[in-house]
Amino acid sequence: MDVKYLHSFDPWNFPLCTCPPKYSIDPYTGCEHRCIYCYITSYIRDPWRVRPKKDFLKYLKRDLKHAPKMPVSMSNSSDPYPKMEKKLLLTHGTLELLKRYRFPVLLLTKSDLVIQDAFLLSTMQSVVSITITTMDENVAKKLEPFAPSPKKRLKAIEELKEWKIKVAVRVDPIIPGINSDTEKLRELIETLSSLDVDQIISSVYKAKPDNFKRVCGVFKKECEYLRYLYYEKGTVIRGNRYAPMKVRMEILKTLRNLATRQNIPFSVCREGLPLNTAKTCDASHLISKNP
Repeated sequence: MDVKYLHSFDPWNFPLCTCPPKYSIDPYTGCEHRCIYCYITSYIRDPWRVRPKKDFLKYLKRDLKHAPKMPVSMSNSSDPYPKMEKKLLLTHGTLELLKRYRFPVLLLTKSDLVIQDAFLLSTMQSVVSITITTMDENVAKKLEPFAPSPKKRLKAIEELKEWKIKVAVRVDPIIPGINSDTEKLRELIETLSSLDVDQIISSVYKAKPDNFKRVCGVFKKECEYLRYLYYEKGTVIRGNRYAPMKVRMEILKTLRNLATRQNIPFSVCREGLPLNTAKTCDASHLISKNP
């Protein structure tokens, strides 16, 4: 069977995606963080059970030998640092292959386990993108019940920066009425500024039936407002329900202004709004400044 694990990013050609050309890889299928807003439940079977992909390193090595050089985005559908990574080292092996074949990497994670690869990442072309949706531990526990705490993720950022690794932070998604409070966002951005992060990337929550049901199940008081925003006033783009543009613009413009005051480049993800101050939406331009 001709297995191929290195794919072009965004094969569906999403109309609001502004990412530069790159590849996408996921060493694991499924994600154990169980974030209630997660979109993978709409297309991955048994989404909360993590399993390594069969012979991943073998076939990735074959793919890399023949592929044109472009940045590789890892991981977009499952965190590259599930608990089993401590034993399997599948992500570590992937990074070693990317370094050997000189492919830059954009590593996306919510896990502080990324620190175990700090040395390796510091020796290759890399940018680490860590998601922090809020610094409120109680809210974070509801949004991302099995992910490492915001405190652990902030500590991981601090350690990555000590290794002189470029770090972007995804404040993503922002759910109106849940983690959109301006003062709490200000506190988060000021904290990220103190850690010298290199870029902030953000978007407003996009609803699908399955994740919307979970969000409403956890945030019952906010459900009526969210239903009004998304199902009465919102728009649908390729199966994703968007909040009204005015609402999204207000939230993201506020965040951009907070970032700008701290001299942090800012970008939005799949929003179609003219708010970017960073050179690329995904922080890929930062790669060239790494070894």
